[in-house]
Amino acid sequence: MVHFFLSNHASTRSAQRNLSDDDIAFILQHGSRVHRTGVIFCQLRQKDLPPDTPGNHRHRQLAGTTVVTCRCGHTVITVYRDKRAFQRDTRKARYNHADLQCEACCAAAQPRRLAQTIAIGSAW
Repeated sequence: MVHFFLSNHASTRSAQRNLSDDDIAFILQHGSRVHRTGVIFCQLRQKDLPPDTPGNHRHRQLAGTTVVTCRCGHTVITVYRDKRAFQRDTRKARYNHADLQCEACCAAAQPRRLAQTIAIGSAW
């Protein structure tokens, strides 16, 4: 089972593009991953589909869908459908910003800071 969080933007985009949480989990589980521009691009290509998937199965319609996650892979930033996007995404520049982290990364790296934030937030 794949565990992930949807950002508000990703939740809106997945609703607009008719993608369920199960669809996103399937793409994250079976898709090809590329680390670029400080995020992970995970696209389900036709050749990434399991060979036992029937021809009329709904997962076949997911081919060409890209899920963009934070660099730790816990938070989905956005989703989009474009069969040629993976070619463009693989040509993007690589960079690594250690100071840019998602909430899941920060919670794993600094549990005390998250606990303090929750305590301060709940007092209001």
